[in-house]
Amino acid sequence: MKYYTKEVCKTLKIVLIGCSVITIAAVIKYKPVYAVTLSGKTIGYVADKEKTEKKVNNYINDKEGNIAFRIANAMPDYNLVFVSRAQETDEKQVLMAVEDNITTTYEIYAITLDGEKKAEVSSEEDAMQIIEEIKAGANEEIEMKLGIVTEYTNDFTVISKDQALASLNEIKTQKIAAYETKKAEEAKAARIAAQKKAIASTTQVAASGVISGLQLSIPVNGSISSRFGSRSASRSSIHTGLDISTSLGTGIRPIAGGTVTYAGYKGSYGNLIIINHGNGIESYYAHCNELYVGVGANVDAGTTIAAVGSTGNSTGPHLHLEIRVNGTPVNPQQYLY
Repeated sequence: MKYYTKEVCKTLKIVLIGCSVITIAAVIKYKPVYAVTLSGKTIGYVADKEKTEKKVNNYINDKEGNIAFRIANAMPDYNLVFVSRAQETDEKQVLMAVEDNITTTYEIYAITLDGEKKAEVSSEEDAMQIIEEIKAGANEEIEMKLGIVTEYTNDFTVISKDQALASLNEIKTQKIAAYETKKAEEAKAARIAAQKKAIASTTQVAASGVISGLQLSIPVNGSISSRFGSRSASRSSIHTGLDISTSLGTGIRPIAGGTVTYAGYKGSYGNLIIINHGNGIESYYAHCNELYVGVGANVDAGTTIAAVGSTGNSTGPHLHLEIRVNGTPVNPQQYLY
């Protein structure tokens, strides 16, 4: 019994020595670390599990700036393993891989105009200040329906307050220009309507003559300032029409019904209307301030076709009236005035 006991002790001693040798060798060659896996794939090794977990959680729970929330598509797993002492741990690499697996949602503020998004800024305060500045000094009749909409997005694509303000100010300028153009057009239309109404309320000028069976009417009331065929020091050619001086803006009516064949600017005539009355008879109305009819319009002796002006080669407001028969000018005073 004593012999066997000694042998067992001897064997155990040898085993313990062997285990110690193996352990020492393992400690010298290997080290304990945590293998970090994400969705079953090893993304790196870290020496301190708790420290790494804390950094991951801090990143997920970070609400700085415009971060609304973060969601991890998968959380990392940590497994204690022995690796060669040559194996380096890289906490930074592990954290970058984890962050790439996390979706960040941002809270931003969109400024809308007439319900359409025009700019995105990072704070509600900036959005409110921009709206106040845009509305300041704007005509109340110019519609600037501005609003703020809170948006949640994965792409943080905001612009600065100054950029947003410049963009909206440009739109404001365009709206002001459009409003002013509209008001000018309305004023012009009202002025033309008033002129037509005033002319319509006056007594219709009676027919004063006949040419080739065509009954003629006086186009405007006024005084003759230059007669047909007359010459002056400044005029080297025969005057082919009759000038009737009257106030600027006076309505002009045709000498008879017909079709407008020209309506526009024409050299020394200025703004000119030509009407074809048929049977080779045409009438010209030159130096007009405004034209109320266009080419192709059918007019009669009661239609206001233009307003007296001083465009083209003119020394003052008057109507230059020409009557042409088969292309040759005739003296209007043979039939009118």
